[in-house]
Amino acid sequence: MIKYLLEELFKKIENENDCDKKSKNGISIYFVEKILEEQLGKSSYISPKTIKGYYDKYVLEKENNSGEPSFELKNLMSHYLGFKDYVDFENSKKEATNTNPSWNIKKTKKGLIITGMLVALSYILYPYIKKEQCLEWEKDHYIEIDCNGAVKDPLLNDINIKKLKQIVVSDTTTFFIKGQPIIWYGKSKKGTIEYFNSRGIHPTTQKELRPITEYIINKYIYTDE
Repeated sequence: MIKYLLEELFKKIENENDCDKKSKNGISIYFVEKILEEQLGKSSYISPKTIKGYYDKYVLEKENNSGEPSFELKNLMSHYLGFKDYVDFENSKKEATNTNPSWNIKKTKKGLIITGMLVALSYILYPYIKKEQCLEWEKDHYIEIDCNGAVKDPLLNDINIKKLKQIVVSDTTTFFIKGQPIIWYGKSKKGTIEYFNSRGIHPTTQKELRPITEYIINKYIYTDE
């Protein structure tokens, strides 16, 4: 809304008969000297450079160190434009926006153009964008597949799917290296113990695999026939 306030302020001053300099700097000087100082008695209230800085920032969208005009200054600008205060200016501008078909059509056209550009850009970049990956269990290991709208599988962040495989163990299998387990296990939906070569998630129950223990080895592997 500050943009519209400054636009209308500068436009009105530009049309003043005694405004000799129509540049943005000349208009800023006119507002400070003629409007603020002579008409309103606001001597040394603000500098023309500051007024122009506001215009550059909010209307021309140039990067600068200008902050936001004070509420009093916005009231003074609004009063010069024929409004009671800045709130009155805001309300008037909102009503005009809502009731002006051409304004709304412009906004709609602009939105459609931007949307169209984004859609076109997405088609162009699609082949180069890394697709979200999900997991699927195939025989004895996981493979990555395109999610196709599904939620990305969190397992991708937690396990080494290229390493994880279901294995067959026996009483000759090495289960520990330097006291650390290198085999993991988990129960299937049927209750059968199944073994894997690294940490992960069981493919059918989706429960976290557990590191092998001497108890599990003695109970399920080193069994007397």
